Amino acid sequence: MSARDQKIGPTAHYTAFVWHRLGMPYAEHFATRRGRVLFWSFRLAGEWVATLLPRHPTMEQYLEIRHRTLEQVLRDAKPDRVVELGAGLSRRGLTWAADHGVDYTELDLPHMAEAKRNAIEARLPERIRRRVQGRLRQIGLDVLAEDFSSELSALLQGARRPVVLAEGLLGYFPMHERRVVVSHVCRALSAVGGGTFACDLRAREGGTAVAVGATALRGAVWLVTRGRGLRPDFATHDEIREFFADAGFDSAEPMPYDGAVHAPVRIWRCEVRGA
Repeated sequence: MSARDQKIGPTAHYTAFVWHRLGMPYAEHFATRRGRVLFWSFRLAGEWVATLLPRHPTMEQYLEIRHRTLEQVLRDAKPDRVVELGAGLSRRGLTWAADHGVDYTELDLPHMAEAKRNAIEARLPERIRRRVQGRLRQIGLDVLAEDFSSELSALLQGARRPVVLAEGLLGYFPMHERRVVVSHVCRALSAVGGGTFACDLRAREGGTAVAVGATALRGAVWLVTRGRGLRPDFATHDEIREFFADAGFDSAEPMPYDGAVHAPVRIWRCEVRGA
């Protein structure tokens, strides 16, 4: 494991601070000083790109669209169990475990899972820790490991309406590694009788505004992560559908979106139907 992989990534700090700025439930427990510095550094240094087109979102608006659309997937699916891949410092697991009584597992690399546990132990009031006891846990796993599908299916075993989420994760992987991850997820959902997978992916179709938005997004992530940018986009939505079909999913469609700003990334809801 590289030195970079042994510490909390800058995007985890950045997004946690955005959730806090937006006033999302429990986000204050994961906001950090580094996240604040990254947010304002980027706001001063790079967000002039948001003025290139009238409906181009700021990074904060884009992250809010992505996060809230994934929340809508959960509301629609009414899950009894959720596993989130690359959960970082997200407040979502705590919210769904504490306020909805859902069994929620946050997966990340071991050092990140430990950092999240430490944050919960250090910052979360005892009354909230009691509410999520036995419902929220952090587990260190590598989504690219050969046995990941069996590990994931064990975590989903017994669920009637399982959902697997990946927010801001697949875009960092080259295409062949994306295929590995989604194939793992499909096999795990198939092993437990079906379920839902939701993630964010980019396609170049959608007109000039979306193309400029996607380019700006890649540049923003490059700046925030100091050079560890997003990988190339898919060409079309049909190409993304084919990508999920090749992995074994029965259906894959982007979530509806008709917001006031153009979204350079869409949330895809993918289904594995039980026998």
